[in-house]
Amino acid sequence: MIVGKFRSSNGEAVMMLKTKTGGGLSRRNLLKAGIAAAAPMVFVRNGWSQGKTLTIGIWAGAQGEYIKKQVVTPFQSDFNCRVLVNEGWTLPQIAKVRAERANPQHTVVFVDDLGIDILKRENLIDPLPLAKMPNMAKVLPRFVYDENYGVAIGISMAGIAYNPKLLKPIESYKELWEPRFRRKIAMLSMRSTGGPMMVITTAALATGKPYKEAQYLADQAWPMLTELKPNILNIAQSNAQGANQVIQGEAFVELIDYSKWVYPYTIKGAPIDMCYPKEGAWAGVNCMALVKGSQNQDLGAEFMNRMLDTKVQKELSEFALAAPPIRDVEFKAETLKYIAYPEKKMDDLGLFSPDWKFVNQARDGWTEKWNTIFTE
Repeated sequence: MIVGKFRSSNGEAVMMLKTKTGGGLSRRNLLKAGIAAAAPMVFVRNGWSQGKTLTIGIWAGAQGEYIKKQVVTPFQSDFNCRVLVNEGWTLPQIAKVRAERANPQHTVVFVDDLGIDILKRENLIDPLPLAKMPNMAKVLPRFVYDENYGVAIGISMAGIAYNPKLLKPIESYKELWEPRFRRKIAMLSMRSTGGPMMVITTAALATGKPYKEAQYLADQAWPMLTELKPNILNIAQSNAQGANQVIQGEAFVELIDYSKWVYPYTIKGAPIDMCYPKEGAWAGVNCMALVKGSQNQDLGAEFMNRMLDTKVQKELSEFALAAPPIRDVEFKAETLKYIAYPEKKMDDLGLFSPDWKFVNQARDGWTEKWNTIFTE
């Protein structure tokens, strides 16, 4: 007969049974069974995680604030744990993980897709614990990276931000070399992913090759980028700086930028929109990874699995205007207008992700040549 429930030494609830003589189990017998004496209590959901602390690195800005409020807060409640959040962009997150190599403090980090290659190559992350992440079964294969070392959690389109009051959508990147754009282009620096994307785009124009081939022909880009210099208003140091210059009419266009940064302005009525020229749209992929040798990896796996939950992905996509990496999410028409979803739309846009293994290794050389052109 059950007379009460107690918590065992591993945190789970255990039933207390009456003995045949009608008395309850003695304290001595409880201790022999490895059960700590306590007042009767109900079963504790996820008792194994109670009191544990999980440290994650996520993005700054509105998207990060949303995740803290709408994902982290309920996760803490559900798992009776504490989640510490450090904010930063991809390269600062990688720097933190490097600095903690001997004693990892972070368990989960959010980085762009290019960061998964860097982290894996430097032996800073572990393979994703697929058996503990059942929601991975819903992820489109194209968004699982480096042999299960990283997985996407949001996909943006990248192209040209433009002021619709000043010009029509641009059909080809080649138009940017026209005299009408003299000192009217805000271009993101090589510190952003927009810089390398612009190098590859220019190589594609110079060679007539698609992005997939042109990314290995960057030497063909430098003469054309030199010819573009008179049309450059400035090298923007942030997405916000470039977008505001377009909104104010100081620049006609800003490139290459992500839809998730631009469309929130559009929805609020600002004179800025996105276009994706015929050469193809770029994919801006936000990912997550598990830090090698980190603490509480089981809890980290639960958090990453939560990030891939259909409800979480739907609501995050609607807020951030970034497509989910999972199948069968239903959206209203007004949301679908701003995201590359479903997968067929990704294909129709020619959504392309560079070979980041190659680009990461070439990037220092590209940056040196870029700076020679645009800082003289």
